[in-house]
Amino acid sequence: MAIPLPAVTWRLRQTRLPRLRGRCAACAAASTFDPTGRFRVNANGKTIDVWLLLRCQGCGQARKVTVVERSPLRSIDPALLRRYHDNDPGLVAEVLLAAPLHQRNRLTVDWEGAWVLDADPIPGWPGRPVTVRVELVAAIPVRPLRLVADGLGISRAAAERLRADGRIRSSTRLDTRTSSGFSFTLDDPRYGRTGRWLSCFRRLQVRWDRDAGRWFAFVLLACAVVCFNRL
Repeated sequence: MAIPLPAVTWRLRQTRLPRLRGRCAACAAASTFDPTGRFRVNANGKTIDVWLLLRCQGCGQARKVTVVERSPLRSIDPALLRRYHDNDPGLVAEVLLAAPLHQRNRLTVDWEGAWVLDADPIPGWPGRPVTVRVELVAAIPVRPLRLVADGLGISRAAAERLRADGRIRSSTRLDTRTSSGFSFTLDDPRYGRTGRWLSCFRRLQVRWDRDAGRWFAFVLLACAVVCFNRL
């Protein structure tokens, strides 16, 4: 009977609304905008306009981005209109991520700093691979390789080397953005601890009086410990 591989689960969750990137008329340059969580509604006779209010990080000026433009008032559902007036948070998040809003106002979504990865520690089972399942609680487009690096506590370059060496395997492309969950297999679950020694030459060199010989001695000692544990 085959023994199942050890498995852990990581979860990516949203912590705040994303920002939007676009051109600020007041700054006359590209800028980043924070959502204010408010709508502005203007009903003039038989037509209605709705804008989402943003605030430029550079100059602090407000910007109105068009949500509804000169539409017949009767075409707007009363329940939806009430949500616009009440600045419904759920509606703000929905409108903020709507593709027509971005296309009409020439904006792009900036998810940087709007999410966090809850990564369970990987058990150090000698000689046995570990399967890691990554669940995206929110549909946030992100490169899987970045999550692998963040979860293991290593650099993206180190994670890319592990993938190139075949020590990280996945049926999902790790270098392409995805908004759905995925899983990968890590051959050496202790890399998250030992790999940091092998990939932080600059930090160790500074810490140990800029002596590369001492750093190399610690590397040999770490390799000896790893080999001894496998015996």
